[in-house]
Amino acid sequence: MHKKLLKYIIIAISSILIYFLFTNTFIFPCKIEGMSMFPTLAPDEIKLSNRWKVITDYKLNRGDIIIFNEPSVLYVSKEEFDANNVLAKYNNYFSINPFKNKFIKRIVGIPGDHIQITEKNELYLNEEKIGYANRSGYEEYMYVDLIIPEDSVYVMGDNRGESIDSRSFGCIPNNQIYSVLF
Repeated sequence: MHKKLLKYIIIAISSILIYFLFTNTFIFPCKIEGMSMFPTLAPDEIKLSNRWKVITDYKLNRGDIIIFNEPSVLYVSKEEFDANNVLAKYNNYFSINPFKNKFIKRIVGIPGDHIQITEKNELYLNEEKIGYANRSGYEEYMYVDLIIPEDSVYVMGDNRGESIDSRSFGCIPNNQIYSVLF
């Protein structure tokens, strides 16, 4: 009886370890919450993302949808804004925690790109208009005219009127990116 119970315990523990190894190395399942990526991604959808790309130094591209750790500070005020440091703030800068809250957004800008959002909410990438930021309250955003630093990306939700993104918290350091959506 004890041998059979021990066998089931070993199988259960092994299964859990294999699951965590697999999801932390290859494929990360995620459930979409909120409307920031609608209509591309709808609330309660379950998507798979590629963790392996991030581990193997995949070159991130404009248009990629990424999953990243939620920044510690979501809104940077005028008093807190530092034009010399446009990276999102993280309490534990080098921590990739699979249990920490994650955000999912689209990469709009990569290192070296110049992002500008005008008072008319026009979005410019390298001096070329690519769309609209679609949100009132232009004055509340600090990260609306910047050059994206090395090893980071500028992200926005597809539903920009409902998205908390790089406009309010800054660029995402590559070491905080968890995976890339398939």
